[in-house]
Amino acid sequence: MTPADPRVERTRAAVVDATAALLAEVGFARITVDAIAARVGCARSTIYRNWDHPAEVLIDGFRHLCTPHAPPDLGSLRAELTALGRAVAAALTEEPRGRALPSLIGAAAHDDRLRSLLAEFAAERRAESRAVLERAVRRGEVDDGAEMAAPLVRIVEPFILHRLVTGLPLDATFVDAQVEACCRELGVA
Repeated sequence: MTPADPRVERTRAAVVDATAALLAEVGFARITVDAIAARVGCARSTIYRNWDHPAEVLIDGFRHLCTPHAPPDLGSLRAELTALGRAVAAALTEEPRGRALPSLIGAAAHDDRLRSLLAEFAAERRAESRAVLERAVRRGEVDDGAEMAAPLVRIVEPFILHRLVTGLPLDATFVDAQVEACCRELGVA
């Protein structure tokens, strides 16, 4: 296998960085290959040479924004759900991925590649929640046979819906209400 040319790798990284920044600024629908090339200072052909389809560079840019986080082990389900809820709220309101997500949802309705990216994003968020719930089961806080589907949905999806549809703040009151409902559903006092 031939080692990658460091110049090509630097250019690819610069394109992904520029794409991520533009996604946060203008979203999926308004980003163009020309805008990415101008931001990087490269030719359009450079992008087309390195990605098979313009959607592929958008996907790489969004993935760059969305590094999964391992939820901390804080010793209790309530504490871990609160930390996770606060992290999700911050990601949706303060981080570039939170600015890019609404446009991904819209664009995913019209592009199978972007629909797959959205499904991947949702699966990663559920995996973060699942890790918290599985730790609670191992610690004996939650029964091994407890229904996990609703709590998995509750700790992430309402945050996204609340932010994107209502536009209301994802404040401590909202986070605490979701954590309380999740704990209630799992039978945790």
